[in-house]
Amino acid sequence: NFLGGHSVREGNSLRSESRETMKPSEEIRGRIESCRQLDDQTLRQDLRFLAQREHHSLGTLLIHLGEYDRRRLSEEEGYQSTYSYCVKCLGYDESGAYRRIQAARICKRYPHILDYVISGELSLSSLLLLSPVLTDANHESLIAEARGKSKRELETHLAGLDPRPASPDAWHSMPAAPLWGAPAAASGIQNPHMPAQFSGVLGAQPPGGEWQAVMPLSLERVRIGFDAAVVLMRLIERAKQVLRHKYPEGRLEDVLRDALETLLERKDPQKRLAPTEAELVAELAPEPRFLAAWRGGRYIPARIKRAVWQRDDGRCAWRFEDGALCGSRDALEFDHFRPFAKGGRSDDARNVRLLCRMHNRVAARAAGMLSGAREAS
Repeated sequence: NFLGGHSVREGNSLRSESRETMKPSEEIRGRIESCRQLDDQTLRQDLRFLAQREHHSLGTLLIHLGEYDRRRLSEEEGYQSTYSYCVKCLGYDESGAYRRIQAARICKRYPHILDYVISGELSLSSLLLLSPVLTDANHESLIAEARGKSKRELETHLAGLDPRPASPDAWHSMPAAPLWGAPAAASGIQNPHMPAQFSGVLGAQPPGGEWQAVMPLSLERVRIGFDAAVVLMRLIERAKQVLRHKYPEGRLEDVLRDALETLLERKDPQKRLAPTEAELVAELAPEPRFLAAWRGGRYIPARIKRAVWQRDDGRCAWRFEDGALCGSRDALEFDHFRPFAKGGRSDDARNVRLLCRMHNRVAARAAGMLSGAREAS
């Protein structure tokens, strides 16, 4: 039977025993409970300390791994390679083993990189991006440029140093839930479902996760790829037909850019807040009585929104405890420094700011303006 020779009752018993064995150990339960008892400030301090220790441990690991690789100790222990040793003995997955070995070899060649790994200014991903282009002549300048950059920023910088040619449009039929493995360089096996022009761009993806990538080709060009429903392909084909007189070649770039520009013309707050000629004339004219009645109300006038948007540069103006700016451009909302319900004015730009949705809720919660029911919704 489907239980492999066990009865249904025996199968239920086996599953019950399996659930029992899946319970965390006493030590883990103690650590979880201890963490839950921490106050907010201590939790923040502990996280910063643990992150710093993780960076330090990574640097130390790369030193040891590089020395192990140099001595070829894997052969003495019966492993085919350092990679095999990392997977079978150290417990890394294929991608993790490959990334660490590559990073260890780079650090062995240019030891000063370890200072930036330990300080957290260079990540494993950054080291792998730098690996193919580092030379004795350029390593100092490239490492200095890479310090503190995100993966996307570093990809763009490197693309500017070595621009790649653009590729023609292409469709790829793919299964709904591809199985992802290690990068080709790690496993020696090319993922059959990944488009060739994006091979090596991404690391391992979770099973069933949707694939997408943005790969810089130069400072002015990027290569974009993603999974999509068939209905999107049909919409694109229809858009090509509608715009054929304007774009005879029907290039995806032209069609999508035209569609997105049309969308943003209607939806982008930055464009919608731009004053019309009539609004500019009206601002110079005396204020009508019916508009004067709005003064002091909740409504934020368009001129105030424009001033706030320009002042905050179309970004979330929330400041963290260390003074760092959120700067998000996603889901922006106008927020009153002093809530309207507590006497805050809407017609004064000094009392209005741009916040992303999450920080608007944080500000409302801090001001006592967000009830439990609203917060849960």
